[in-house]
This record gives sequence, C-alpha cells and structure tokens, in this order.
Amino acid sequence: MLNIKNMSKVYEGKVPYRALSDINIEVEKGEFVGIMGPSGSGKTTLLNTIATIDEPTTGEILIEGDNPHTLSRKKLAEFRRRQLGFVFQDFNLLHTLSVEENIVLPLTLDGKPVKEMKEKVDTIAEKLGISQILPKRMHEISGGQAQRAAVARAMIHEPKLVLADEPTGNLDSKASKDVMELLSMMNQEQEATMLLVTHDAQAASYCDRVIFIRDGSLYSEIHQGESRQVFFQKIIDTLSLMGGDDNDLSSVRV
Repeated sequence: MLNIKNMSKVYEGKVPYRALSDINIEVEKGEFVGIMGPSGSGKTTLLNTIATIDEPTTGEILIEGDNPHTLSRKKLAEFRRRQLGFVFQDFNLLHTLSVEENIVLPLTLDGKPVKEMKEKVDTIAEKLGISQILPKRMHEISGGQAQRAAVARAMIHEPKLVLADEPTGNLDSKASKDVMELLSMMNQEQEATMLLVTHDAQAASYCDRVIFIRDGSLYSEIHQGESRQVFFQKIIDTLSLMGGDDNDLSSVRV
C-alpha cells in the first residue's frame, strides 16, 4: 500500500541538514504502524514527506503504486482530500465551525450532497460517542472530545491512508487511551492503513508494529505479539537503548 524507496531528505542552507537518509519502508494495506525515536530523529519529516507536505530530496514514495509527488497542484490537492486522513496533536479544528461542520469538511470540499454528509456524520459520530456534541463549538468541548471529532473528520471520507502526528500529545491518560482505542477500532473496521508518529509508548502499543528512527536513519523494528503489555515493555526497552533526552519519555503512561 505504501512503499518508500531509498528516500532521503536534505534541507538546504548555509549548512545543509540531512534529516533522513536512505529510508526504505513497506506498509501493507490495513496495517497500523507506529514511528518512534528521540526528538530530532526525523519522525515528523518522514510523516510530512508521506503526506506530500514536504518533498523528498532523493528516492520516491509510492501510495498504491502511484507517486503523489509527481502530481499537479490541483491533482495533489484532490489526492490529499480523497485518499489521506490527518489527525494532529493540536486537533486543527476550525473554531468558527461547529463540531459537525468540522467533521464533514472533507465531504463539503468534495461537493458531496447534504443528505449523504448528514448520514455519514451521524453514523461516525455515534460510533465515536460524540453525537451529543455535534452542535457545539470548539470552546464548549474537552480536549478528548476535540480529538474524537478530529478522528471523525479524518475517517469520514474513508481514506486509504491515515497519518496521525502525536494525536495523544495534548491529552490526559484517560482521553489518550480512548483516542487510541478509537483509532484501533477504525483501523480494523474500515481497514484503513494508519501511520502514527508518537513519543507515547502506551499509544504505540496499539500498533501492529513500531519502526524506530534515530539520526534520520532506520534503527530497528518490533512487532506486536499476543500481549500488548509485553509489546509496551519492548517499546520502552528499545527507547531506552536508543537514548535521547528526558522529554522523549515524558508522556509514557503505564
């Protein structure tokens, strides 16, 4: 589904900075993959190049066999809107819109009929437990509710690939657990392929496997077995071996 081949990213400047070096990753359809590493390791750069927000310097990124970086600006905007879903740390919801209006935004931009949008928003809101807050504005809901709304917006158009950048970063442990369980549920029910960038070992333990990046290069990879608790401990052990500053483990929730 996602194939990254010999991809590197160098930021030009007085002193060029190599953010990523020779990255090779394959992700199968329906997989839930975590990306972890110390601050500055290149996690977000990797996510941004997959999201077409940033351009790789060398190598290529293929999504279902196509390279979105070769598309025209109009076709690329259409590709992002229809094929990708995004979940961010700071929710990225529009404060001037209601929760319902935020959730249906991808469908609105695609010109879907009002009846279809209403049916889809009602279905996904019920599934995510946010039906009662649909008329509310952002200042009237909690962080956990806002992230549920962001997940609903990311999933409502049934994207092929969902990219989540620190989705639990601004949430307490209860809300974080709820959001990760929702992402896991949507991954299984809609068979959407998911990539999760996180510092949070508890959040990463919901993934099928976790890829670790250090200094812009692939460091290691571990797979979940039968026990999520054992997987969680393996993630903690790998992060400890990798090193990094204290902030890299600050959001670990046991």
